Amino acid sequence: MWEHQQHCQISLQLAAEELFDSLDDRLSPKVFLIGVLLKPDMHLPFVSLECPHCEYYKKDFVSLKALSIQHSLLVKQENDEQKESHTGTLNTAYITEIQHILRSHVHGKNNVNFISEPVFINGYLVYTVLELSKRILSTFYYLTKNTLPGGQCISRSFLESIIRVYLDASANALKTKPKSDFNVLAKSRDELVSQAGLNFLTTISLAGQNPGGLHVLFDACNTISSLKYEGEEGFGKMVIAHQQHPNVKVTMLLENPIHIKDFRKMRKFLELADNKQMMLSDSVWIYGLGQLTGKYNFHDESLFIIHFTKHFHWEVLHHNHIMMSVSFRMPALHNEKINREKFYSSLKRVFQGIDKSRLNALWEVTMEATKQKHGTILAISSEASGEALRLNSQCFKIKPMRINKDIIHQITSIDGAVLIDIDCTCHAIGVILDGVASANGDSSRGARYNSAIRYYEHMINKAQTILVVISEDGLIDLIPDLKPQVKHSVIVSHIRELTSLSQSDKYLRKNFNRLMEFFQEHDFYLSPKECGTVNRLRRIVEFKYKDSEDGVRMIWNNLVPNADMNIGYYVRE
Repeated sequence: MWEHQQHCQISLQLAAEELFDSLDDRLSPKVFLIGVLLKPDMHLPFVSLECPHCEYYKKDFVSLKALSIQHSLLVKQENDEQKESHTGTLNTAYITEIQHILRSHVHGKNNVNFISEPVFINGYLVYTVLELSKRILSTFYYLTKNTLPGGQCISRSFLESIIRVYLDASANALKTKPKSDFNVLAKSRDELVSQAGLNFLTTISLAGQNPGGLHVLFDACNTISSLKYEGEEGFGKMVIAHQQHPNVKVTMLLENPIHIKDFRKMRKFLELADNKQMMLSDSVWIYGLGQLTGKYNFHDESLFIIHFTKHFHWEVLHHNHIMMSVSFRMPALHNEKINREKFYSSLKRVFQGIDKSRLNALWEVTMEATKQKHGTILAISSEASGEALRLNSQCFKIKPMRINKDIIHQITSIDGAVLIDIDCTCHAIGVILDGVASANGDSSRGARYNSAIRYYEHMINKAQTILVVISEDGLIDLIPDLKPQVKHSVIVSHIRELTSLSQSDKYLRKNFNRLMEFFQEHDFYLSPKECGTVNRLRRIVEFKYKDSEDGVRMIWNNLVPNADMNIGYYVRE
């Protein structure tokens, strides 16, 4: 389509990785470009792809040509004004059809695609396509309404706002001239994230039904969270809803409401708020204090909570779901401090046979322990009773008792670890963990983390053990840090595909590079035999096609088996 399109695609891919991986490294974005001729030309391909590592081909998009022919027949019969409107109609039809093609593709079962508005370049309508994992997207909480009664689109989540901001910035970047001076994105990562936060707060503001508040709430909450009153940090909640909302009971009504941009007065009023008494706002005016009452119909999406948690920190909630967290003016996706899927998987693999009820109880206790501001360690051990006896001189040994989230805050408030078994029975508190110096320690981490590493290595052959390390700086670690489980059948199918490719007379470079990229990413999971097979097949392909037409090829390293790999890393199929 144009000389520098490969550079543009690579730049957009790198920008997407910087943006989305900083929010959640599981998102793994992929970006590619699709160009469709506005007017068919026999000298140019109708569809052009800049898609180096994707599994789509030009032939997948042949149905777009029928739309173009249909459009051409209509245009011949229209005047200039009607022709211009038909271009917009054709663009809408193209986007709809591209989305349908991608969704119907075998690759679309595992991914969701988002498409930008097109940029007209050398006769082509060029679309940026962002691809994200369907499974990971499903782990986030979304609202259900994405349009206003008048048809205006709104974001259902902060993540959706991020996606829109990225695609808009990508389209703007493609408009830069000359194309050799392609600017990755005009705004930095932080600017894009802030813009997405502001856009999402527009959705929240709409609940107040006051049109004057659509663009002030984000900045107001940032400023209020930054202010102290008589040296104290601000804590409390603010309800965003219209003034006659059936689930809001007014307990104090201000005769003169406070404008949300009157920051100091509003910060002073926040001192009256707590978990039960909340400030009431329509997103422009603070008109009193109140409580939530009755059963809220969350399908209405008409009531939101702004929770000021500490200095420069606040959150947006709907129906008890945290939709966005903001720290020092920078929005972020809300993620559980420990990935629940990883927690359950790790415990199942270490404590084989553990049932769901025990897992749920341990998760609940762990989640409560993560709220301990000064940090702590939960040591979960199959030999908790014996360890409490062995470490009696360096702990408070207690009479075994079942613990729950109501008591965990108290027993983690002193230095030392809490020693429990898989039944959530506590055997000792304030435990000073022992162990010899370890090569796996981390000098950049504190004493708590390194003592947990030493203890785990001391116990590795004596008892099934998992330690949850909650550091004072907010970092949370699971020891051992087990890699995710994978399906062995997926590895086998990729080896079969590479075998077929090595036997083919046709050089499919894109397929070869895609397969090798998979093996490089999953090298930990390959057995010594599988590493040898992949290395041998790779050499066959590289030798057969060493004199390829353009002489350009990727250099792939030999795969080396990992000594820590065992069949426990495979999912049962």
